Amino acid sequence: MIYTDGAARGNPDGPGGYGAIVQIKDKDGRLLEKELSGGYPRTTNNRMELMGVIAALEEIASFGEPCEGFIFSDSRYVVDAFEKHWIANWKKNGWKTASGNPVKNQDLWNRLLSALEPHSFKFRWVKGHADHPENERCDQLATSAADKVGWGISDSAQEQLFSTEWRQIGNGSENTVPASAVPGKNDARLSSVTVPASSGSAMPSPAPEPAQRILVRYLSDQIEKLQPPTNSANWVDLRSAEDAVLKKGEFRLISLGVAIKLPEGYEAHIVPRSSTYKNFGIIQANHHGVVDNAYSGDNDLWRMPVIALRDTQIHVNDRICQFRIERRQPDLIFEEVEHLDQADRGGFGSTGIQ
Repeated sequence: MIYTDGAARGNPDGPGGYGAIVQIKDKDGRLLEKELSGGYPRTTNNRMELMGVIAALEEIASFGEPCEGFIFSDSRYVVDAFEKHWIANWKKNGWKTASGNPVKNQDLWNRLLSALEPHSFKFRWVKGHADHPENERCDQLATSAADKVGWGISDSAQEQLFSTEWRQIGNGSENTVPASAVPGKNDARLSSVTVPASSGSAMPSPAPEPAQRILVRYLSDQIEKLQPPTNSANWVDLRSAEDAVLKKGEFRLISLGVAIKLPEGYEAHIVPRSSTYKNFGIIQANHHGVVDNAYSGDNDLWRMPVIALRDTQIHVNDRICQFRIERRQPDLIFEEVEHLDQADRGGFGSTGIQ
């Protein structure tokens, strides 16, 4: 997990800084963290946003092997370049914008792409100054670095670097880890990155359940692959696998582009995202879809039944709903009785009389 932020004093052309937090989980189950920051006497906010990501990626290059995970930034400039495929268009157009102007900060974009190349990371936007603990810490690192270089330094673009040692965090532990213990080249102790609890947690977290292996067959090559959830409720985004134009009042089954085999004893619950109606003007016709694990053939395509409440358009790869899996309820036996052993609460639809 990588968290980054950038800051500038007197943007543009004043002192600026970046901050980054890199978190990994090793094979011994330890959550390790390192903080990075740097400052420049003359720079811009956007360059510092880019440098935060670059510094973190160049730090993990020391592992000597590909990594996968998530990069969290409050910069739309950085995140949208990847999520909205701006970079692909810039490269296709010879690093020119849609208006034909040269892309700004091309040197850093190329440096970032080079650092990203061996790895598999997804970019995720987080709202800045919204009490996200790692984002708040990155903001502190960035502004502190900007203040350290200060206005009084010469006009040189020389970077000043600041960083911490690797340390173990979580479960109330904040111990410095010797450099020899940090996963390095071809070190089998480095594991897939998992979503950590907040590093500020003072109480041990309960051990998570083992990850479930979910078999997915993609029936569309136009949608992003399913990603492990990064939210506390463990919902997984689903995307439209087709372009759809709907008139107000029209019903349609929207292809979600996947067939999934669920683990034995589990079922999937499909619901709209909180932004589905706002963005697309649709509601889910069955409100809460349930898919059991018998629905798992190669061509058992998942779909979302929708009703349009206004004229609307949905594009391929739009996130329109989400799902999570739940254990199926146990077998039930219904036994007829003359009386129930509980006092009346007040009737269905009532808040009760007690």
